[in-house]
Amino acid sequence: MALWLVALHCLSSWAQDVVVVRSKDTRTVATRKGEVLDYTGESLTLRLLSGRTQRIESNRVLSLETKRTESHKLAARLFQRGKYEAALQSYRLAEREEKRSWMLREIFAKEVQCFQNKGDMVAAAQRFLLILGSDPTARCFDVIPLMWVVPGKLAAVEEQSARQWLRGATVAERLIGSSWMIATSQRSQALSNLESLAADQDLRIGFLAEAQLWRIKLVTVSADQVGVWRQRIQRMPEGLRAGPCFLLGKGLARQEKFLDASLELLRIPILHSHLQTLVPEALLSAAQCLELAGQQQEAELVYREVLDLPESLPAASAAQKRLQRVRQDRER
Repeated sequence: MALWLVALHCLSSWAQDVVVVRSKDTRTVATRKGEVLDYTGESLTLRLLSGRTQRIESNRVLSLETKRTESHKLAARLFQRGKYEAALQSYRLAEREEKRSWMLREIFAKEVQCFQNKGDMVAAAQRFLLILGSDPTARCFDVIPLMWVVPGKLAAVEEQSARQWLRGATVAERLIGSSWMIATSQRSQALSNLESLAADQDLRIGFLAEAQLWRIKLVTVSADQVGVWRQRIQRMPEGLRAGPCFLLGKGLARQEKFLDASLELLRIPILHSHLQTLVPEALLSAAQCLELAGQQQEAELVYREVLDLPESLPAASAAQKRLQRVRQDRER
């Protein structure tokens, strides 16, 4: 009995992971306990309490509970509060403490978001490409650092890196480089890349490359083209829809369908709140559309959302000016 209890204790000491799995026919849900050995975009490998190894397709994994270090937990709290520099420091500490490769990729993905949210796009891209080097099927493709908002002039280090990625060895490098270089002297090469990548076998690359091409069509987009964009977005994985929805909202605004445009733009802060490089611009554009639709009170609420974001952002200045104007108009 004593030996059995010792064995049970040993098993429970490493069997800390709880995985909730949907059945292949999607009708039932089951809970699996054990040790996660790996977790990629394709599958999760779990060593069960019996010692047997089970492979589960990633699209069937509904949730995963696992142990995290105190540094990792602190980083998550700081990130939630919008303290991206402090969160990054804690994630870097958690990275040094973590031994599991699959959990390291998750930490790296949060670091990508921290770098993006504090404006260091080169570091974000480098970290993202490092993840893909470990797992080309990575589940974190939604944090790929692409340009969706019309950027100002690229910083010298951004342009230098983007030039290299524009002719990179991997499709992800070329997608990032092309996205960044659309509005530069390398526009022709960027567009050529995107047209080629739109047909890539990796549907994530294909969908995002196609949507990046919409950026150059916004000025002249027709109602029919906007309808096609909506249909294409519906075929995309949910995690990839933020940037394309932003462009769809902008396209609807060009057609003066301001309420429809605001609804599309508001999907981003609601469903993709972690993308703090896009959320402020989406909120600002949504509020402007609500103004144009005559929804002054609703516009005021959305402008306030921009001002309540945790970090000081360029969009905040524009939101403050528009908010004052809306209040003045309402008082007349």
